[in-house]
Amino acid sequence: MLSDLTTRVSDAIVVLLLASLLVMGLVLALVFPARLRLAPLLVAIASVAVTFGALSLIGASLTMASVGVAPVLIGLAVDYAIQLQSRIEERAGPGARRPAVVQAVAHVARAGAPTVAVAAAATAAGFLVLALSPVPMVRGFGVLLVVGIGLALATALTLGTALLVGLTPRGAGRGRTAAVGGALAPALRGAGDLVRRNPLARAVTRHGGALRGRALGVALRRPDRVLAAGLAIAAIGWVADTQTQVESDVTKLVPQDLQALSDLQALQRSTDVGGQIDVVVRAGSLTDPKVIAWMTRYQAAILKRYGYSSARGCGRAELCPAFSLPDLFGTGGARSTAQITALLDAVPAYFSQGVITADRRTATMAFGIKLMSLEREKRVLDTMRAALHPPPGVDAQLAGLPVLAADANAAVASPWRRLVSLAVGLLAVAAVLLLALRSRRRALVPLLPIVLATGWSALVLFAIRVPLNPMSVTLGALVVAISTEFSVLLSERYRAERAAGHAPEAALQRTYRSTGAAVLASGITAVAGFAVLTVSDIRMLRDFGAVTVVDLSVSLLGVLLVLPSALVLGETWRPAGAARAIGARAARRRRRAARAPAA
Repeated sequence: MLSDLTTRVSDAIVVLLLASLLVMGLVLALVFPARLRLAPLLVAIASVAVTFGALSLIGASLTMASVGVAPVLIGLAVDYAIQLQSRIEERAGPGARRPAVVQAVAHVARAGAPTVAVAAAATAAGFLVLALSPVPMVRGFGVLLVVGIGLALATALTLGTALLVGLTPRGAGRGRTAAVGGALAPALRGAGDLVRRNPLARAVTRHGGALRGRALGVALRRPDRVLAAGLAIAAIGWVADTQTQVESDVTKLVPQDLQALSDLQALQRSTDVGGQIDVVVRAGSLTDPKVIAWMTRYQAAILKRYGYSSARGCGRAELCPAFSLPDLFGTGGARSTAQITALLDAVPAYFSQGVITADRRTATMAFGIKLMSLEREKRVLDTMRAALHPPPGVDAQLAGLPVLAADANAAVASPWRRLVSLAVGLLAVAAVLLLALRSRRRALVPLLPIVLATGWSALVLFAIRVPLNPMSVTLGALVVAISTEFSVLLSERYRAERAAGHAPEAALQRTYRSTGAAVLASGITAVAGFAVLTVSDIRMLRDFGAVTVVDLSVSLLGVLLVLPSALVLGETWRPAGAARAIGARAARRRRRAARAPAA
């Protein structure tokens, strides 16, 4: 069934990605105020093609996790391309020709691209925490995303800048590209008029600008209160995250018309069994009567606990007997080692090899299990493990595909593991920022809205009751990664504006008009692309899209609203070491001033 599901998801996501690309192209044409509005989308398509081409070259297989990488990677690649393109066009100026664009590219390569690279590295660090997951599929998701981020950034730096330079006219004359742009300009202007110049859009723009001004004013006057309120809401979200439902019933997540699901349900109806759990027993010799007696007692006790009896059969029982070593000896059992050895010698090898090895050191007890949620399956497995009390010198472990699936789901769905993963992800991001920026303030101030956004997104998901699933439960790392991208770019632009001599309010206004507009454009584009997944008929993809839309939206709005307060408050914060250094320098200046008259 997993193979059929992977194929079905792969086919569905190809169609949905094509629809997402169309939607993202439309959104870019409307919200990205640039000359080559669709260039970031071309960069994103190229970066995904390179990533999956490399995956094919090394012979890696396509899994549900690797399929889920594609939409995330497209969103990040669009963001990198938008950031670089907006910086280049801002530097070159409106209507610039190729020489000016070439100079702007050179300037951005020195002054702007390193910031984008730092943000990308921090984003990759946020995703790299997924490599610590106990689930191989999740580990593959994280590693592939990290590789994809590097390729996306490289594609934006090379192909993105090449498109800007190559499609810019050399001189004052109109070339083929300009003519094409002129032909499309009326259509783009008409679409823009429909979106931006209707009464509702004008009202939103007018009130949105006023709201932004008031928000920045509050951030300047009461940054501590803004952050305190954000922290209180985030704390509620972290608590609520422990109660968020995780849908683990695979039969509900897969398409209901999947042939493999129909076959599995038909199998359960005919056999009362949907899978098998094995208890693997190892000992120096399994011909010891004490070992056989223990296996017989264990098997009977577990079957009785879960509703099986020879009279009722498997009808409503959750566990049923399957062929096991104790079944060879009947209900009476065996009394001596000689009897056990003689019986095993008498049984044909083709019959006994399914329950005991030829050296008679490893055997199995098998139990048929009905289709149930992975959460319920985990409780059954925990009960079976707790009841294992083998004799001295005997080792017994549960094995089988249901065991692996239930244990992996428990590891991924655990709310405490998710919180620990978020903490580790934040530490990884902080380490990268400290290493790259070499300043505790520059590294830690952008982390404040990132930390808060993790709680806000958890609260929103809990409030709207969108359940997590094995595909979307890993996206807690997405909040950290995407928030890092937005927060670092905005905070570094603010620092540059302050270094240029602008007052805090003016620096914030300039930051949000330039880099903030680019962040908003890339965020809206990514949200629109993921929103297409919510119309899928596959519940796993539908919930994945809904969770991602929530995470991206909360990350974007949270950073835009809270970062100004963090930046303003950060300017008044001095680490202990920095304060001592400032005090020492001031003391030296006072001593020199005191000695000056005497000289």
